[in-house]
This record gives sequence, structure tokens and C-alpha cells, in this order.
Amino acid sequence: MRRALILGALTLVLFTAIGDGLQQQWIAVANGPNSGAKLSIEEKRYPLSQLQEDFNQLRKIIEKRHPKIYVDPQELFGLFATQYELLRDQMTELEFYRVLSPLVGSLRCGHTNLVVSKAYEDYLRKNGRFLPVLIRVIDDRAYVLQDLSGQGIPAGAEILMINGQKTADIISALLPNLTADGYNTSKKDYLMNHWFNGLYHYFIDNAAQFTLVYRGTGNEQTVTKTVDGINNQQLPMTTMSIYYPRGNNLYTSAFTEDYALLSIKSFSLRDKKKYRAFIDAFFQEVAVKEISHLILDLRDNWGGSPYYSSYLLSYLISTPTTYFSEPPFYYAKYKKPIQPAEHRFTGRLYVLINGASFSTTGHLCSLLKSHGIGVFIGEESGGSYLCTDASINVTLRHTKLRLHCATTAFATTVSNLPPGRGIEPDYRITPTLQDYLEGTDPQMKLAVQLIDSAR
Repeated sequence: MRRALILGALTLVLFTAIGDGLQQQWIAVANGPNSGAKLSIEEKRYPLSQLQEDFNQLRKIIEKRHPKIYVDPQELFGLFATQYELLRDQMTELEFYRVLSPLVGSLRCGHTNLVVSKAYEDYLRKNGRFLPVLIRVIDDRAYVLQDLSGQGIPAGAEILMINGQKTADIISALLPNLTADGYNTSKKDYLMNHWFNGLYHYFIDNAAQFTLVYRGTGNEQTVTKTVDGINNQQLPMTTMSIYYPRGNNLYTSAFTEDYALLSIKSFSLRDKKKYRAFIDAFFQEVAVKEISHLILDLRDNWGGSPYYSSYLLSYLISTPTTYFSEPPFYYAKYKKPIQPAEHRFTGRLYVLINGASFSTTGHLCSLLKSHGIGVFIGEESGGSYLCTDASINVTLRHTKLRLHCATTAFATTVSNLPPGRGIEPDYRITPTLQDYLEGTDPQMKLAVQLIDSAR
């Protein structure tokens, strides 16, 4: 009897152990290698079958809906095949994102973007650790604009390496993931300078600590410093957070004895009546004061509705002008000639542009440039007469990556501008490192100098 009891107890222990082992194995299979702890969205992994489904979902949307005006179909087909082969089982969202992003960049469409899931974006806002320096990229070299680490990295220092990788190689790796119309590079330059910290996290290294090798200003000695990443709510999390304007003063004006200044930072506005009243009052004052020089600042204006840009255009033209050549039906009214406004400006116009002068702003600039209205100062605009938009937003089924995909081509009525490029300035002025550090505005400065020389 005693022997039977002992054998029974041993059998119970054995089956319990086996059962516990099977249960633990099942838990490990269900939760992945980090069983026992809840996985963050950054650690969550996806089976190959789900990644393939999401990949094919994105491919189907692009192939069926995107206009693809600047991409060779065979080139795109080959890239889809190449990127598909990079898929593997148990990839994280970020790893999968890095596979898909070059596909979107290859479309050469500034209105088509792929961003991480809402859950990952929210996670980064609370837990993300980013490179703790603000950087400006000039001629493929990276310079410190501001040190956010508190470790005494001097402004103006050149960053030579980050976590063992040369900055020149980092910049080259980032470029294919940035979107722009056609062969334009100024929009990519702008994104690089205003989103470097996020770009580095998404496409290079999502580390929480950074070893920087840099060279201070005025000497050849290099310094190596390891700094912790920072969580900064002011850093943009996605490209879409850059495109949409912030603040209330999206259009402002100023008057001096010699010229008037009109600054419009967005055509993505909501109050048509307020905007019209502002534009009317501005040009009425210009007429009353008999001002003959006007600086129109369209830098950092990502675009918006043609309603606002065409209304501004009516004050700058001298003859009836058609806005769109072949618009979609809902913009049919813009195929009718725009009539010059009563108090239209007849003096000298100076237009400030940069890589973020995009979309509707590019359309406006193309009409001004084509009709010989104004002198353009600054950098090549991010947009011109032809772009694609009427975008749809699609969330991929499993990973929840978000695709913003253009579906329709828009072209203004011009005939003398090259496709796939922005508006070339008459005076190309690119801010130097010293301009950035001192907060000077060389583009505005040149406009004022031209006005002074014309008096």
C-alpha cells in the first residue's frame, strides 16, 4: 500500500510538472519570447503571414489608386519584388515599416506618405527616447543647432558619427524614405532638417542612448560623448505632424515706408470670410498708401485649398488667368478665368520660397512664375504646377501602419515649366550655418536690399 501511495504521488507530481511545462510552453508560443511580461508596441512581433497580408494590401492600393506620374512601372514592380523578399517571421512594426517605406518613397510623390501606427505614435509620445540634439544638414554634413542633452555639446559642432555610423552614410540611408514630387530635393532637405531626430529613430536606430563623435567649431580635435535619449513632446512624431500648420497667426502683414510684407504660412484654413476680409483690407491699404514694393513670404506653406491661393492670385494678376487646366469635377470652377481684383497690386513683387512651399503653394508659384509675375528668392520650392493629391487614408490590417495615398493629378494652366521640379528662384539663397546659429534671415535680407536698390 505504501509503495502504491508513493508511486501515485510521484505520478501526480510528474503529470503536474508536465502540465505546468505544457502550459508555460503554450504561454511562450502565445506571447513570444518575452513571455511573462506584457509586450510594448515597440516589442510586439508579427507572424510572416500577417506581414505578407499587409504588404499585399499596400501594394494593391498603390497599384490600383496611385497615379504614378513620376515612376517607371517596371522599376516599381522590381522594387516590390525586392522588398517582399525582405519579409521574415516575427518582425516588429518598425522593422516592417523600414521594408515598406522605400516603396512609398519610390513613387516620387510628395503627397503620399507612410507613417507608423497610432499606437506606436502614442507610445513614442510617452516613452520615446530621441537623439538629444537639434541638427541642420548642410551639404550632406550635420551640424548641431541646439544641444538638448545638457552635456555641453557646442552649437555649430559638426556631428561626424552617431552610434558608430558616419553621418554621411546616415543621410544617404534616410533620403530614399523621404517623399517629394518628381526629382525635387528641396522638400527632402526641409524634412531632413525639421525631422532628423524622428527619422533617425524610424529608419536608423531606435536606441535610447547615443554615442556622438563631433568636432567643435574652429578646431580639428574630435570629441566622443555618450548621451541619453530624451523624450521631447515638441519633436514631430510623423511627417504628417510637420505638414499641418500650428498656431493662430497663419497669415500676417506689416508695412514700412518702403514696402509691405504679406506672410501666409498656410492655405489650409477654415474661415473663408475672415481670410477674404484680411486680404481685401491688406491690398486696399497698399493701394491707399501707394506702396510700390510687396514681399510675399510663402516659405513653410505646405499648401491647402485652391480657394485661398486663387483669391490671393486675383490681387496679383493684371489679366484674366485660368488656374487649373484639367481639374476634377469638384474644382470645375477653377477652370474659369480668375478676374483681377479691383485693388490689384501693380508694383514690384518679391516672392520668398523654400522646400516647404508645396502643393497648393506650388500651384500658386507656378502661375506667378509662368506669367512673369514677381521675383523669386530663396530655395527651389517643394511644389510646382503638377502634383497628385485627393489622398485617401488607409490603415493596414494587422500592423496598423497608416498610408496616406494620392489618387488624382492636378495641374495648373502653364506651359513653360519642367515637370518633376519645383520653382527655381531667381536668386538662390540658402541659409548658412552662421545664419541658423544667429537666427538671421538672408532671404528676407536680400529682398529688402533689392527694394533699396530699386528706389
